[in-house]
Amino acid sequence: MKRTLSTQIHNLYWILLLLSIVIFGFNAGELMLYGLDETKNAECAREMLQRNDWIVPTFNGELRTDKPPLHYYGMMIAYKVLGVNEFAARFFSLACGVITILSTYRFTQKYFNTRTAWIAATILLASVHVSIQFRMSVPDPYLIMLMSFSLMSFFYGYSQIQTHHSKSRNGFLLFYIGIGLSILSKGPVGLLLPGLIILLFLILKGDIHFSDGKLKLSILSKFHIIPGLLLVLLIALPWYIAVHIQTQGEWTEGFFLKHNLSRYTASMEGHGGIFLITILYVLVGLLPFSVFLPQSFLLAWKQRKNNEVLLFSLLVVSVITGFFMISSTKLPNYTVPAYPFAAILIAYFLDFVVTTRQYQKFKAGLIVYLILMFILPIGIYIVLQQDASLKHLAWLAFLFLTFPLGAATAWVYYNRNNLSIAYHAVVISFLVTIVVLFGYAYPKVDKENPVAQTLRLLPDQQTVVGFKLFNPAYVYYLKRSIPVMHDPKELSLFLRQHPNAIVISREEFMNELTDIAHWKVLKRRRDTFESPTTVLLQKEQREITPEQLNLPQLTTNQGR
Repeated sequence: MKRTLSTQIHNLYWILLLLSIVIFGFNAGELMLYGLDETKNAECAREMLQRNDWIVPTFNGELRTDKPPLHYYGMMIAYKVLGVNEFAARFFSLACGVITILSTYRFTQKYFNTRTAWIAATILLASVHVSIQFRMSVPDPYLIMLMSFSLMSFFYGYSQIQTHHSKSRNGFLLFYIGIGLSILSKGPVGLLLPGLIILLFLILKGDIHFSDGKLKLSILSKFHIIPGLLLVLLIALPWYIAVHIQTQGEWTEGFFLKHNLSRYTASMEGHGGIFLITILYVLVGLLPFSVFLPQSFLLAWKQRKNNEVLLFSLLVVSVITGFFMISSTKLPNYTVPAYPFAAILIAYFLDFVVTTRQYQKFKAGLIVYLILMFILPIGIYIVLQQDASLKHLAWLAFLFLTFPLGAATAWVYYNRNNLSIAYHAVVISFLVTIVVLFGYAYPKVDKENPVAQTLRLLPDQQTVVGFKLFNPAYVYYLKRSIPVMHDPKELSLFLRQHPNAIVISREEFMNELTDIAHWKVLKRRRDTFESPTTVLLQKEQREITPEQLNLPQLTTNQGR
């Protein structure tokens, strides 16, 4: 019996490993690095590798202060082994996704059971948003994996304090390593959020409390805090010191003041909104199973005093979501580090309902899910129809009929009390959709973006200049720095020296250029799923008339 159970668990590991590789890795190298963040990060790593510089990040030859270097290092290593390409840029992001799925399964299986662990892992795999995150050459996949892994490691160390001191020490060792790397991936948030979560957990558990007018902190001595913090500093601090010195403090000021403090206290790049939008991001991001998240929270809250894992998971989801609810800048990716623990809460709820045969508790969530799945293909069709450059691809919406098909199947089997088939119908419909999305549907959309449509106009020998803002993917695919002019007069001087240069800009800036030249519009294309319209311009070589030069016209005297 034990051997059979062990074999089942081992087989589930292999199944999850295979599914993770397929879901996160399938066709990952065929899609362009087109999105703003993906392109800038991938190009930054390419420039650092080209200079063999592991300290100072640059994009388009200029200092980039947005993020610390861990994801750059991942891409640089992958570039060395796999070459500079899209798959290499995303390779370690995919690996982070696989590790996150497997660690979520292992953690849940240890503290609950194999069925709950399987459900938690497949909830993450079925999320389209999770799949998107782990397919991007950005720092978020690294932070998601490291923060969730370090929090799981802390809980493991905490749970072993009383019985297995060596295992407890190993758990805390992994925790501190994870925190150090988290700080290298996205900065102070990698320490601040886990620290706040753990502090609240210890307070609610009564491990930190007031007694006889004194604050009792004796539990902290078991966490190996001094050597742990030294390890964190050893991992993270050398690079921060090095980049501060080499950039004379410019990177430090840009990152900590602009990209941390200012981003939290003021909306940046139009990414604002009311505080409730953060909750909406979580609910949409964890579809399809987020329809059960409110019930999962309620059950976990009721059982929090008898189950430390539920309390810890509640705190992880609540603190991360709450922290970014009050942030002025709000983005869907900010709350993804909470997803593994949200998946654990949902998985526990689903398993609890099945175990206690309270099947009616599924009904409300299933009805909401059913309605959403029938609406989604219609919404996708409308979105594609509204975009002039994608209107001819509106038929792709029919590929998403897998959503209502899976929902209908789940509803039928729910009413037959076959919840296993109902659950897996939902999972399979989303897994199939993810494969179809990235393997067939999105590649067709990807080919319509302005960069893909215009690269043929920009051969290696062609002089290119940017005016104000333009899509950063041009820098990556041209594999050279593009000079950027911010003033029409400055651009005019550049064009005197390079009259055949092609100007890349946005349509909104064209009115500023009418006074310096006559322009030929080589291409005008709206950015995919974005509001700006990319334009490629070239100065027309018109003959200048005397009137334009304010010179007197010559006349001939026919009588002489």
